[in-house]
Amino acid sequence: MSFEKITLAGGRAVLYRGDSLALLAAGLLKYDAIVSDPPYGIGFQHSGGGNGLRLKSGEKVPRDTRKIIGDDAPFDPSPWVGHAGDKPIVLFGADHFKTRLPEGGCFIAWDKSVGGGGANLFSDAEFAWTNRRNARCIYRQFWMGAIRAGEGSSAKQKRMHVSQKPVELMAWCIEHARIMVGKTVLDPYMGSGSTGIACLQTGRRFIGVEIDSGHFDVARQRIEDWWAKNGAPSD
Repeated sequence: MSFEKITLAGGRAVLYRGDSLALLAAGLLKYDAIVSDPPYGIGFQHSGGGNGLRLKSGEKVPRDTRKIIGDDAPFDPSPWVGHAGDKPIVLFGADHFKTRLPEGGCFIAWDKSVGGGGANLFSDAEFAWTNRRNARCIYRQFWMGAIRAGEGSSAKQKRMHVSQKPVELMAWCIEHARIMVGKTVLDPYMGSGSTGIACLQTGRRFIGVEIDSGHFDVARQRIEDWWAKNGAPSD
């Protein structure tokens, strides 16, 4: 098994470039909760272009047109659900693999249209499964193509991954799952690193795994840039 490991944000974030299931089997992933947006098994391919991201190394990474590794096969949540046991779990795209989820838990919804959908080609909502139950189960943030509210809304914060989630959404998921401050959140399908930034913003630690080298480099740079600008959150 080959992998790359780097430590960022003053030791608060550890990133692995490699196969998350292999790392799990090797016992290298120690965590208190899982929050992730795994490949759904739908073979999605974005058709758009984009100027991409210029990394500090000088490499230019395509912005959001890369295929998602593993998306051509049905996603099996059982290794993560089984290993986590009673630890908090949030998995996006769960409506695509709902028949392979255990009994119990509940769905939470991200309302992406905020009442403005119906006349476009984008989905009005996305769904996640969690083993935690709270009264509030809907998060609302407008996020339709190039028009987005909050983080990522400016021209300087372009979408870097075909299924990139807002940092604010991932922070809400962390709070919804009642993951205590100081605990370590694992994202085994890290993508562009939104969950990692959300963890650092809210005082959690982060372990991220990404098999795609381009996406790994994007996540690393986003997390490095956020930490360089913001540092440790104030109490």
